[in-house]
Amino acid sequence: MPWSRHSFGMWIFDLGDGAQEFAGLSSTILWILFWTALIVLFHADLKTFLRTLLTRVQHGASIKVWNLEIGAVNALPSALAKTEEGVWRSDENKRRENERATFYDSTRRVMLVHKLFQSTEKGELYDLLIYVVPAKDGTLSGVHRVEYFFGGHGWANRIFVALDRSRGFPVLTAAYGPFLCTAEVFFTDGERVMLHRFIDFEMGNAVIASQPARPAG
Repeated sequence: MPWSRHSFGMWIFDLGDGAQEFAGLSSTILWILFWTALIVLFHADLKTFLRTLLTRVQHGASIKVWNLEIGAVNALPSALAKTEEGVWRSDENKRRENERATFYDSTRRVMLVHKLFQSTEKGELYDLLIYVVPAKDGTLSGVHRVEYFFGGHGWANRIFVALDRSRGFPVLTAAYGPFLCTAEVFFTDGERVMLHRFIDFEMGNAVIASQPARPAG
């Protein structure tokens, strides 16, 4: 009989080595099924988490998962010489000066800029305010509208039209990684110009440190 007397007087049923191995195997199978079901149920959330984590690592942002923390990769001013003190050479024949002036003239001194904010959207890293500003001696009074294009992904290759001159023809979007923005500026006299800006996250750490946490919408 598979019964044995315990040292303190109780009788217990002895399952035997085979049954104990089966019980152990069943427990392992149950754990595998549990984690498989968990991954299937939360596949989208897990994918978003891993994608965001990878993006932050790739772009030097700091991350903390449980007790593991990876610091940000920063270009520290103290480690660099000021531009005026570094290596330089003369602008022969004013080639670079003329090129700079030509660029200003070609854009009619309208410049494309952007700001970063902590994102309120799930799965995104930053909210991005993109708009135009006039350079010195420039003006937006002759601008009729600005049409922005960010490419595929969540934007689905759509063109976003901005008409509010008083705020610099702004658009607000969100992203988990840097991207190229093109903005076509339409002037009231019928002319147009194409502006380009790489929407980078290089100021992201300073933004997070300076801004209070924003509630998710």
